[in-house]
Amino acid sequence: MKLLAHRGYSACYPENTMEAFVQAYQKGFDGVETDVHMTKDGQLVLIHDETIDRTSNGHGFIQDYTYAKLQEYSFSCGKEGFYPLPLLEDLLTFIQDKEFVVNIELKTDVIAYQGIEEKVHALVKALRVEKQIYYSSFSLSSVLKMKEIAPKSYVGYLMENDYEQKYHELLKYHIQAFHPRYDFLDLERMKQLKKHHIFTASWTIPDFKEYQRLKELGVDILISNEYLR
Repeated sequence: MKLLAHRGYSACYPENTMEAFVQAYQKGFDGVETDVHMTKDGQLVLIHDETIDRTSNGHGFIQDYTYAKLQEYSFSCGKEGFYPLPLLEDLLTFIQDKEFVVNIELKTDVIAYQGIEEKVHALVKALRVEKQIYYSSFSLSSVLKMKEIAPKSYVGYLMENDYEQKYHELLKYHIQAFHPRYDFLDLERMKQLKKHHIFTASWTIPDFKEYQRLKELGVDILISNEYLR
């Protein structure tokens, strides 16, 4: 079982910043989960929301900014200090010589960034970190596209509601991994998933009690803001 830091070690450092990723590695997490959007000039940046309002001292949509302009803002999530918005390339370069994995969530369920799947996969290949990457998305379209682009890669389908519908789609399209919110998983559902040889990852684990419950159920990846071991 792997423990991934949700948006980096976000319990202690500003989410989706290089500081949060580096500290997750140093703390002992097996890897990090992060979110990818695309800027106006086609740069792949790591941020959860479609806008910069919540996490930075700026306002507006990522897709309306060039990366150079975004570098003027601090993505500190209200904390002290200046934290630049990282590129996906920054994180992938950091993991190149390490036993450390990255779950890349393609944030295409609200804004369908044209060509983002191809750009992400091309960068992963160029930096030769394919074996360290898990892809996931709430968008079924992105999941299926990534399965087509990278048939040998790990691709997971994210969900936080409509479990039965998502589970049906999982089987229908032969998706190899399921990423449901932690409170959707129980013994019966885990039995069904294991029966179909589906890999499971669960988020965002709130405390050690849930960590232990899900570990005992046999969940493969646990994603948490906190270091729960």
